[in-house]
Amino acid sequence: MNKINRNQFQSFPYHLVEPSPWPILVSFSLLSLTLGAVMYMQGFNHGGQLISLGFTLTVFGMILWFRDIITEGTQKISYSLSIDRIIYIANIISKEMNEIIEIIENSSKFSRKEESKFSSKEEFAFYLAGLLEGDGHIGLPSIGKTSLNRVLNPKITFTSHVNNLEMYLIIYDELGKIGRFQVRGNVLRYIIGDIKEINLMINLVHGKLRTPKNSRLNQLIEFMINKYGSDIPQSPLDN
Repeated sequence: MNKINRNQFQSFPYHLVEPSPWPILVSFSLLSLTLGAVMYMQGFNHGGQLISLGFTLTVFGMILWFRDIITEGTQKISYSLSIDRIIYIANIISKEMNEIIEIIENSSKFSRKEESKFSSKEEFAFYLAGLLEGDGHIGLPSIGKTSLNRVLNPKITFTSHVNNLEMYLIIYDELGKIGRFQVRGNVLRYIIGDIKEINLMINLVHGKLRTPKNSRLNQLIEFMINKYGSDIPQSPLDN
């Protein structure tokens, strides 16, 4: 033992690797990948691009990370974090975080716009009536119970492209956060089906429709009278 050079003798049975920059890169990449997946599934804009960015950086970081592990396991190297390498990794992380912050800010713009979107409740009601005439559908089930022994309610459904999600989120807030959203591919549906929500919609657009959609609204009013005893009068056509 005395003849052995102590600088070449490892007194513990473990191999301690040198510091590596790749774990922190992979961590931020997985964060952007997860955030992008959530945004994509919730229908936010740029969710797919953020998934692609996170996936690319994750694969990139894992390849470099495993390359260093294989190198350290097969040959003795002197590996250290140089100033240039630290700056390189910092630039990658900084660019990625700026992308994430920009996407989040763009996705939340509707919360700053909603205060000045409509000058009055009456203006919002006319806007909603026009939207109902263009992109809305009034669904009326049969009165009574179905073969499943459950009562079906009418539905008012707005159908649009998923890129119009911010606009419908403003409408959702203006209506008091009623209804629900359904996203399938590029198709966005905003569905209002609760009885109180239906009555609110009828009162808002009552007397403001200018197309044959007003006849369908009156059929809905008649349905509500026959099934739920509502006392809403027929809606006159707005000339």
